[in-house]
Amino acid sequence: MGDLLAELLAQNDKPVSYADRLERARDMMRTRRRRQVFQLLGREISIWESDVGEETDLAIGKRLWPGGVAFAEFLESENFNMSFEDKKVIELGAGTGLVGIALSFLGADVTLTDLPDIISYTEENVLLNTVDNDTPLCKYTPQVRPLTWGRDLAAYPRNDPRYDYVIGMECVYIEPVFDDLIATIKHLSTENTVILIGYHVRIKKREEKFRKLFFENFDVLGEFAVKGPAFTVLMAKILPGENIS
Repeated sequence: MGDLLAELLAQNDKPVSYADRLERARDMMRTRRRRQVFQLLGREISIWESDVGEETDLAIGKRLWPGGVAFAEFLESENFNMSFEDKKVIELGAGTGLVGIALSFLGADVTLTDLPDIISYTEENVLLNTVDNDTPLCKYTPQVRPLTWGRDLAAYPRNDPRYDYVIGMECVYIEPVFDDLIATIKHLSTENTVILIGYHVRIKKREEKFRKLFFENFDVLGEFAVKGPAFTVLMAKILPGENIS
């Protein structure tokens, strides 16, 4: 904040009140972009975040969240024993794209989805990391597509394609859309789809409500902590006969 205030002062020829300088600095912070670099899977993955000081529902999809970072790092740990090679994966709430990008470098055919107002930011990071001068850097070039949970499902014909994995990291934060999230996962899953949903315990009552819904609607195969007990990943499949088509 101090650097921003100094910059604002230098741009003004006449005195500006502290209150005005502070408000202008806050405006700059709200719309600020920043870049974070990760060394993952033998590669450098560069992620741009936007509107990092804004707190609207749309802005929170434009920046990195601890659970997504933890899961991306977990993918290369000794404790991770799943293979994504040649698997079809759809990611819900992809945001800045870190998880989907990492999965692409593991050989997965990934479709990253988020709200229509978010996916341009997702695509920026995907292209930055997976394509170099029109040359793909991973086995399958990731796709980025809009998906509003519970509403855009007609654009994703049931079981076509048949996804091997449905993944959502840090998707459990807006309680009114829990039912839509559950319905979307069911729509995208077949009896062979593995569902991985990760959530960070921030508001215990809210997360407990989601767990109850999830356990009621899916066959939970297990759960594991990623970088400590605060971030939990649930592994599940749909219930028998849930998605027949």
